[in-house]
Amino acid sequence: MEIANVIVSGVRIYLPPDNVLPKPSTDMLTFAVVKDPGLISDYLLMVHRNGRWELATPNFYKETEQAIMAAVKIGEKVWQ
Repeated sequence: MEIANVIVSGVRIYLPPDNVLPKPSTDMLTFAVVKDPGLISDYLLMVHRNGRWELATPNFYKETEQAIMAAVKIGEKVWQ
């Protein structure tokens, strides 16, 4: 299955269909923007850390772009 992803400012961000999270490579800080319309109407930002997916922030995002920008900001802190 193909999963859309982008690399922005040194972080990979997946946009998985049906919230099926991929097994990412370990060479890059990796995020996923997910949404479960059956439970909540907003997006969540997940991060792949220590071999597993977990919430990157406790925030909810109305738009995909907001979650992507949050991932980029987190990535900037890692590279500083």
